[in-house]
Amino acid sequence: NESARSRMMILASASSASVQVSWTQTARLGEKVTLLEDQTPFVLSSGACDGCPDRAISVDSKQTFQTFEGFGGAFTQASAVNWRKLNATGQAELIRAYFADPADGGLGYTLCRVPINSCDFSPESYTFDDVEGDVALEHFDSTVQKDVDLGMIDMILAAEAAVEARGESHGVRGLKLKLLASPWSPPAWMKLPMKGVYGDPGEGIRTMTGSAKPFGLDPDYQASWANYFGKWLAAYKARGVDSLWAVTVQNEPEASPGWESCLWTPEYMAKFVAEHLGPTLKATHPEIKIFGFDHNKDHVAEWADGLYKNKTAADYFTGVAVHWYGGLNTENLQKAHEVDPTKSILGSEACNCVGHVVLQQDGVSSWWTRAERLSLDILEDLKWWAVGWIDWNLLV
Repeated sequence: NESARSRMMILASASSASVQVSWTQTARLGEKVTLLEDQTPFVLSSGACDGCPDRAISVDSKQTFQTFEGFGGAFTQASAVNWRKLNATGQAELIRAYFADPADGGLGYTLCRVPINSCDFSPESYTFDDVEGDVALEHFDSTVQKDVDLGMIDMILAAEAAVEARGESHGVRGLKLKLLASPWSPPAWMKLPMKGVYGDPGEGIRTMTGSAKPFGLDPDYQASWANYFGKWLAAYKARGVDSLWAVTVQNEPEASPGWESCLWTPEYMAKFVAEHLGPTLKATHPEIKIFGFDHNKDHVAEWADGLYKNKTAADYFTGVAVHWYGGLNTENLQKAHEVDPTKSILGSEACNCVGHVVLQQDGVSSWWTRAERLSLDILEDLKWWAVGWIDWNLLV
């Protein structure tokens, strides 16, 4: 209640000053919803609080946890296509809504994701080198023209500019967007053939939209695929994108659902990073971090253990990335952290996209529960070591 809030104390604070806190609330009562409604300000005062433990916040400044990188969403092909369909005012408003400072009505996004090659939210499957057997990648499209044509580069550049402008206007020197890049599939010619599937003439078929088991990348093309990462990063930089921060080795390495995919085992991913991707990026893009796994939290502990057992690979891994689709699984996040507390855990994808319920529709319960699930996932991920949390499509 308000009287309790007005007497809230912060213990272990070095300052004796009182601070008035303005706050807003989004709440539901039956079918009635209040959105970002201003509430009565309350006062936080430092000092002893004998007799009021239920109204005190105790802060132990000596105990620290993970460093948080930020929140964000994904610059998918679908997001870029739809963004380009907006007029200039609409495009600017969407960028402002996501990337402006919260004090200016934005969400303050600073950490986003972009696919390497096409993904399941792309108008079509594509890569930047479809020349079969081009081991040296002589035909790699260093202009990444497809991503330019779809609007991905322009959308990313607009977001970068918005984040930098936010930093300048709010006195945060050097504030920049951070991009996590993830492949859904290598070019089909780099993959092992799938045998016994529809369309198989007998020798198997190589396709982006499926994967051989237990892993899809042909071992003979590991070096080429690692070099592909380097060429893609260089091509984006040449287009003016300077926010590239990290890569994941593979989006959802345990799934092959019928769109762009490539299966991996922890051991094979670790070997690939130790012998190919790690050395390649260290030589060509040493600032780029590498995250493993990038799938649901139910198996993250096993993957962390499998990846870090390879000591050479472990030196290259910044940590593991996780998706939200398998449930909260906080005990698995803790176990993954315990495998190696020096490594990070990154929430890299969440999409509560069943149906097409939106805020403006009747029936609060149909969308409120979805909002609660997302909020709970964010809170629990942060509580259990996540250094960032990235939603899926920015716009569909």
